[in-house]
Amino acid sequence: MKEIRLTVIDQSTLSRAGLVSLLRAMGFGDVREAASVAELPYGEAGGEGEVVLVDLSLGADEVRQIVQEIAARAPGCKVVFLAQDLDIGLLGACFAAGACGYLLKDISRDAWQGTLHLVAAGEKVFPSALAPQMAALVNKFGERRATSPNRHPGNLSEREIDILRCLVTGYPNKTIAANLAIAESTVKV
Repeated sequence: MKEIRLTVIDQSTLSRAGLVSLLRAMGFGDVREAASVAELPYGEAGGEGEVVLVDLSLGADEVRQIVQEIAARAPGCKVVFLAQDLDIGLLGACFAAGACGYLLKDISRDAWQGTLHLVAAGEKVFPSALAPQMAALVNKFGERRATSPNRHPGNLSEREIDILRCLVTGYPNKTIAANLAIAESTVKV
């Protein structure tokens, strides 16, 4: 497995040191740290396969700016935000800005390790606490569809809504593809 380069950005010296120590203890050998985006230890070395973990207390109002600055300093790296609580609006802002992940700080060590490998492999990640809220959204979409069959909320197709229902139920992509008789790559998209 390819080694992942990680950088932790957190204004709190103690919190940053704790995360760096934990990541190294988990087997991530190349872990760097910075108090701000301006202190990123990159320059020409940044790039593909690198993950930057950003504490959202660093500046939740400047999510887009943070992602843009990181991309300018380290093109191709992946940004994951670490949040204290699930905030749907903030989560949406993070992904709209180009982040690859939004994780809650109460994530288990094993889940965090697996998640970082998924991000490094190009996947997008979000907290499992979002699943119950997705179920409510899918139900809301279903109600709208029943009352207004010609309108699809968020411009979602019937098939996309079916896929969302399966995701909320917890089915993996392969199972969803088999159940709906579509390609697994279609489910991912």
